[in-house]
Amino acid sequence: MTFDIIGLCAEQPDPAAAIEAVLPLSGGLTVSTVKGRPLVRLCHPDGRLLLSIEETRLVRVPGEARRVLGIATGTEVPHPVWWVESRAPENDPEAEFVARAFTDALVGGTGGLSWSSR
Repeated sequence: MTFDIIGLCAEQPDPAAAIEAVLPLSGGLTVSTVKGRPLVRLCHPDGRLLLSIEETRLVRVPGEARRVLGIATGTEVPHPVWWVESRAPENDPEAEFVARAFTDALVGGTGGLSWSSR
């Protein structure tokens, strides 16, 4: 299982800037890509995977993010919305911390909100 967190951004995000904001966490995270996949990985200096970040997607269908995630009516969801999905290993508090910090940095720079699996 994973801890899933999604940034729902009002403006086109710059995931690289958000990654730069969280690199100093955990004593120096490392960044890598996965060959043949639009995926970025953040790892602890000991090599342990902390976060996988998927490619940014633009959702143009009104209400689609709200429907898919089950977000309550009355919660402001940007439209269109830039969807940035990340996954951290389950039961790793440090990984969840990095995932939340990344998404907070992302949404803080673009406006919008975040959704998580818990």
